Amino acid sequence: KELIKNDIPVFSDSSNEYIDTIEIQTIINLLKILDNPIDDISLVSVLRSEIGKFDDNEIIEIRLCKRDGSFYDSLNVAKETLEGELKNKVIAFLDNIKKWRKESEYLSLAELIWKIYVDTGFYNYVSLMPNGALRQANLKMLYERAKEYEKTSFKGLFNFIMFVERLKSGNSDMSSAKIIGENENVVRIMSIHK
Repeated sequence: KELIKNDIPVFSDSSNEYIDTIEIQTIINLLKILDNPIDDISLVSVLRSEIGKFDDNEIIEIRLCKRDGSFYDSLNVAKETLEGELKNKVIAFLDNIKKWRKESEYLSLAELIWKIYVDTGFYNYVSLMPNGALRQANLKMLYERAKEYEKTSFKGLFNFIMFVERLKSGNSDMSSAKIIGENENVVRIMSIHK
């Protein structure tokens, strides 16, 4: 991470932090709320991300609209009771969630993921972040892995989320995308066995 932060090209065979990258976590959390909108942690995470674009004060204001129940309930109450720009942001966010939930019924998982990238501009946004090319490659890899996953006997959003959670909890994390090869002029990080 420090090498990347200092713009030093680096190659590692054993990058096990793929699922924990901010771009993958954001998309996985969005998929979780499409499957189950009352998942408060995932919902607030997406609200605070570049997809939701809500700041902490706006999130508090939304929560104050309905203090008990799920945060999704608070959003629905806020849609009716708030005024101005924040109300418009809440309506737009809820409309997107509703639209993607409906589309998840007939689109393949990979098509849904790519549609989210396009609708939100998130794929282009990550390219502007530090190490943007790698972040875009990670998102592309998630799309490809969703395509591969749907070729198995398991299907659907819920099963894919459970698959990713099992990988994460089992310490068998998927490796990150590689945008530079080991034969290029880079710093190579390897195990002592190599």
